Amino acid sequence: MSNSRDFNRARVFEVIHLFEPVSRSEIAQHVGLTTASISYIVAELLELGYVIELGRRTSSRGQPAIEMGVAANSAYTLGLHFSHERIRGAVVDLKGNIIFDIVEDLPRPPTPAAVMKSLIRIGKLLKQEVPNGKPLAAGLASVGPIDLVQGSVTQTAFTTDWDNVQLRQPLAEALNLPVYMDNNATVAAIGEFWYGMGRDYRNFLHITFFGNGLGGGLFLDRRVYRGAGLNAAEFGHLLIHPQKPVKGVVPYLENYVSGYALQRDLGANILAEISERINTGEKTLMAWLDMASDLFAKALVSVDHMLNLDAIIVGGQLPPEFIRALLQGVSTRLDDYYMPGWSERAKLRQCSNGDDNAVLGAATLPIYDVLALTAHGTGTGSNLYKSDAEGGLMQ
Repeated sequence: MSNSRDFNRARVFEVIHLFEPVSRSEIAQHVGLTTASISYIVAELLELGYVIELGRRTSSRGQPAIEMGVAANSAYTLGLHFSHERIRGAVVDLKGNIIFDIVEDLPRPPTPAAVMKSLIRIGKLLKQEVPNGKPLAAGLASVGPIDLVQGSVTQTAFTTDWDNVQLRQPLAEALNLPVYMDNNATVAAIGEFWYGMGRDYRNFLHITFFGNGLGGGLFLDRRVYRGAGLNAAEFGHLLIHPQKPVKGVVPYLENYVSGYALQRDLGANILAEISERINTGEKTLMAWLDMASDLFAKALVSVDHMLNLDAIIVGGQLPPEFIRALLQGVSTRLDDYYMPGWSERAKLRQCSNGDDNAVLGAATLPIYDVLALTAHGTGTGSNLYKSDAEGGLMQ
């Protein structure tokens, strides 16, 4: 990246992606540059092949503006998502269309050797499925916490034998591609911002139910916020005060409201049966949802009191019927927990992309990394680290 020129080019691409169809003058308003400058940058993007002219806007007066859009099949990236139980991989075009998709189950608990072997096998298969044979780069979403500097997983409650195990660089060497890595909850938030309803909000928290865990990704002023240690928004590790504490269990929200907690409390088959049991109003599940909704509502309101967000978006790998029932219970409790006079409550939304957000966000990391730089070419703290190989959208 070369300072302000590349930053402005990346910002223009972002605006075209988020607001397509959009004219040059509208792009100028979003970016804060003159129309002449925007026209020059758009010409560069047209030459690179990343954007296209969609045609003139229908207008009753004056010369209709030419609308711009993203050229979907001009470039492809690979997305890989390592969760506690499986690895999912996808080939994704510039508009977020999944061209090829594969899922591989992991042994339980997943060992570093098994995960690395599966990542490399899936990554090589994805490379073979790229239509033009030349993926820009790969993105890896991983369970956390992670060390972004080293590209490694440190420790996690649901895996064993993980102690700063590097994933990013070995994967890059095996695939001969630059690999960008981030926490899977943060990556899911990036996917929601880039391809989902997150694009409608400047400030939002994206909460994701993974197979066992519960994570969060935070966007402030349309940029992911990572914090001093680059692991911000660990929503599942908010401390709570359950009415009936489980002996020996740390009172983290994740230990009471998650796929892990569901199976611990209601049996190993609950996720397969949950839709039917919700539909029939099965008493044991309804009581569990009542407890979970109360804890979840308190956590959400506390976060909104602290940050005053535009929206809180909830999704993930658990059945959408479960998430819908949980949020319905949360909604009935908000009046009880918001402070009096708090007029601008965060809008509570259920994610529309479901389980796709993490793999879409992973595929977006090579693009988002460019957009996470300031006009001076310095990092904002979004996705600062990748493998040693060169690559990315604007290179």
